[in-house]
Formats: sequence, C-alpha cells, structure tokens
Amino acid sequence: MHFFRHQNLYMDKIRLSAPGDRLKKMVLLITAFCLLALSLAGMSVVALAQSPDDQVLYSYEGNVTEMDILPVDLISYVGTPAFFIAEAVKFKAPKTNWKVSTVQLYGWDGYDGSNESIPSERIIGLEIRDKDLNLLYKFADSQIPYTNYVRNATGMYPLTIDIPQISVSGEFYVCFYDRGAIAIASEPLNKTSENSFLYVDNRLLNATLPTSETTSTPVNWIMKVTGH
Repeated sequence: MHFFRHQNLYMDKIRLSAPGDRLKKMVLLITAFCLLALSLAGMSVVALAQSPDDQVLYSYEGNVTEMDILPVDLISYVGTPAFFIAEAVKFKAPKTNWKVSTVQLYGWDGYDGSNESIPSERIIGLEIRDKDLNLLYKFADSQIPYTNYVRNATGMYPLTIDIPQISVSGEFYVCFYDRGAIAIASEPLNKTSENSFLYVDNRLLNATLPTSETTSTPVNWIMKVTGH
C-alpha cells in the first residue's frame, strides 16, 4: 500500500513497511502513548523563555495535557524515505518582519528509564519557510541535547529549539524532520487540518496517517512559536 495513495503523489517512492514491522512499531507507539499520558498528567509544562514583548503562536487550541495525543515518528509509517519528509505547520506572523526566536514541540525519544532504551544519536532538522516555501532558515543537530533522555524524563517532554531571530512576514511554515529520532506529539482530528501538513520535495501534503490498509486519520502537529 502506498502511504499517499489518495494524494496520487510520490507513489513510487513512499511505501509502508511490511505488516510485521508495522505491528512492532505500533506496539512501540502504544507504549509511548501510555508513557505520554502518565508524564503529561504530572508534568508542569516548561515555558518558553519570553521577554515582555514576546508573542506566542500556537498550532492548537486548549491545554495539551487534556488532548488525545498521538506520538508520531514518520519513519514508523513510511520507512527510510521519511528522512526527507517533515511535519510542517503553517503560522501567520502578527506583523511584518516579525522575528522568530524559539520553536517548541513535544517529543519522546524512546527513553523509559532503562539502559536498553538510551537513545542512539541521530540528526534532527528544522526549517523555516515563507508562504511560497522558500527557505529562510535551516537547522540540524543531534537530537540528544533536546530530548527527554538528558532530562531523565521517561515520557513526552517539551522540545525547544532556539532560532536566531529569523524575520518572517505574513504566512510562514515551520518544518520539523524527526528522522526516527523523536516521536512528536500530534492531535488526531475528524477532518483534514488547514494548518498541519507533510512537507516533501518542496510540496505540502495533507497531514494524514494510515490507520489500516484502507483508512487514514488526519492529524494536527502540536507546535508553538515564540517571537517579537
């Protein structure tokens, strides 16, 4: 089955893993979800460092701790082609030349407190693109300094990336490449999101995840951006 069958794009490149592999990965995601529920229930949300002039843009409404959160790493769904696929969110700058200073997601690197679950180092990526998908900023680094393992947290944890005051105007996109290193928080929806996408090959696709051989679920990536 092709991951993007209903979108009729990249059908020769992006395929789901074998059924056995998908089952193993879904078990891991269910485990992550259970850990997430426990961690969010007792976790004080880490606030972004803000000055009095800072503004925060949210991809979601309400309290994260009350959401039905689904942790997602795209490699579990599409295999190695996901290395080049990003979870993308559209935001609108509050003013012309608004400067982005931080991006925050919620992520889980697989660490559950055991030595066996200590994550191997991988490279995550982040891009900021304008309304026409032109690249404004690009970031890449090991996931280790940003994840729950270094904080000895065993569940979903705020992942904050500092941005060097990148100016944006109007609509812009934040694209995060999890590359199998981090399962990021998403919110399952009843209809396709107008602000969450999959970014691949300079195109935006609907943010939907397969739930069976014939069905898929739209999701909203949980993300917030601070700037001034």
